[in-house]
Amino acid sequence: MTINKRFLFVPIFILMNAVAVFAEPQHGLSLYGPEGLKYKAEEPYEYSNPKAPKGGHLVLSDFGAFTKLNPSSLKGVIAPGITALVFQTPMDSSSDDDEPFSQYGNLVERVELAKDHMSMVYHLYKNAKFSDGHPLTAEDLVFSFEIIKDPQYHPMFKQYFRDIKKVEKIDPHTVKYHFSIFNQELPLITGQIPIFPKHIYGQSGKSFGSDFDNFAIGSGPYTVEKYEFGKYITLKRNPDWWAKDLPKNRGRYNFDRITWKIFLDPVAIREGFKGGGFDVHLINSSRDWALDYKGDFVKKGYYIREGIPHKRVTGMQGYAMNTRNDLFKSRKVRAAIAMVFDFEWSNKNLFYGQYTRNENYFDNNPEMKAQGLPMGEVKEILQRLREKYKSHVPKTALTKPVGTPGQGQTLDKNIQLANTLLDSAGWKVGKDGIRVKDGKRFEIEHLLTSPDFMRISEPYKNNLRKIGVDMKIRIVQVAEYEERLRNFKFDMVVVGYPQSRSPGNEQRYMWGSEAAKTPGTRNYMGIENPAIDELIEMIVEAKTRKELVIGIQAMDRILTHQFYVVPHWYIRIDRVVYWNKFSRPAINPSQASILNNIIEWWWWDKDKAERLKTARDSGKSLKVNK
Repeated sequence: MTINKRFLFVPIFILMNAVAVFAEPQHGLSLYGPEGLKYKAEEPYEYSNPKAPKGGHLVLSDFGAFTKLNPSSLKGVIAPGITALVFQTPMDSSSDDDEPFSQYGNLVERVELAKDHMSMVYHLYKNAKFSDGHPLTAEDLVFSFEIIKDPQYHPMFKQYFRDIKKVEKIDPHTVKYHFSIFNQELPLITGQIPIFPKHIYGQSGKSFGSDFDNFAIGSGPYTVEKYEFGKYITLKRNPDWWAKDLPKNRGRYNFDRITWKIFLDPVAIREGFKGGGFDVHLINSSRDWALDYKGDFVKKGYYIREGIPHKRVTGMQGYAMNTRNDLFKSRKVRAAIAMVFDFEWSNKNLFYGQYTRNENYFDNNPEMKAQGLPMGEVKEILQRLREKYKSHVPKTALTKPVGTPGQGQTLDKNIQLANTLLDSAGWKVGKDGIRVKDGKRFEIEHLLTSPDFMRISEPYKNNLRKIGVDMKIRIVQVAEYEERLRNFKFDMVVVGYPQSRSPGNEQRYMWGSEAAKTPGTRNYMGIENPAIDELIEMIVEAKTRKELVIGIQAMDRILTHQFYVVPHWYIRIDRVVYWNKFSRPAINPSQASILNNIIEWWWWDKDKAERLKTARDSGKSLKVNK
């Protein structure tokens, strides 16, 4: 459906100049109004165990060294756990399958949303405080919004929160947000702003980007107990946490301590887990899942190997081509590069048949994923945008389904087609078999952080050689990788773009033209496409679910048919192994990552831990009890 600006601008002007009328105060917000809230104020989440015991020490692993404890500054690599456990946001997002986008008060006791959606009032809990005992007030929320403007604040957040026009303090425990546009999601997006204590991070003469790397003060359930850059960090549960008795926190944050041990080698992680060096290991390697973790300790029940189903939108994973590089500016070239990745061979020979091929940017969600040929309003939008922006909307976005280039054809056929495309793009085969154009060889540097991915990229490299493309694989440390990624100094990298069930502002820093020029955003491909920019704003300003889905499907078709990414694969389970000393609630919130679920909802089971120790000491088997 086309956005009719004649009807868009006038109502907004009227709304902005009208006296806001507020709905009744609520304990939460839903994309579908108060009736969309599943839980009452006094109810805990159904995926919690309010009687879960507190205690124990959860030890995890993390790959690559961290360099800072500030979760929102641009430079450096953030320590694991800091963002979710030390700092709070005003609202807490539900992970229920039947709540696409609902939030409940975190720092906020009651919220009043104006009926025109152009402003919102938070009434804060009066007993809220930071871990140093300092009261948390409206001034801290105003400060946490104002600090986003700091040049050293991560630009991803600036894109995400840019439609919040102003924040004002009404009284010490009341704050009002004013919005610059009508955006159905914006009130809920506001609830995701990290809250920093003004008395710490607002100190005169201090630099947000460099003076707060060595400590973290927030209002969350944990504090930083000790750490050593590059080695480990331990967070300690705050026994005096102000929010521990709130209904939505019952049965939550049960571990007394959580430690992340830092590893620089995937093999060391694997062996570290088997030796009992840490408690939980998320398996990202299909080879490891197929062949490993099936030995004596599994048979005896010492640790559990489990595939836990999820229902998350899988989004897109793939090899991202940086179109800032002249090599990738041609759509024909990008199609040729994508065409020779042989997923079917890889899935059979490398992945043990575990994966499904990524076809588009909203996979694993039948509502949002574009299916078949475009029809109805989606087709009308694409036709209008093609007339307006020409080559920015490929003809195939209207005439072909979403999918990968060469899908369903043999590799030999795809190699033949890819060679034809490169010939027509002016790339001629040189004497050594590598293509040349205007004196420049077709050479790609493929950047990786893990040697484990070599077994996947090497066969792809061999296929690229068959079309005259020389791909050089370079493995670098995480810190260098993050720095180059932040400043777009790469040719090709592996990226993942997970999506929510309610896409919105975050699409700007993934695909927006402004993000392409802003270091630190996730527009790694350097996409500058006015048709996509227009669709992003349609998505952001959608007033109904139908409008949102229409905009998503139109944008998805353009993204897919521009071949910015060589699509990879996804899997519908979380693969995890863990030592048999934990218990968990009966319901797994399948919209959240398994790691978040473990940290927030599992607990250390003293009886299991003692039985495990006794069994290991004696070498006897242990009854498996998840």
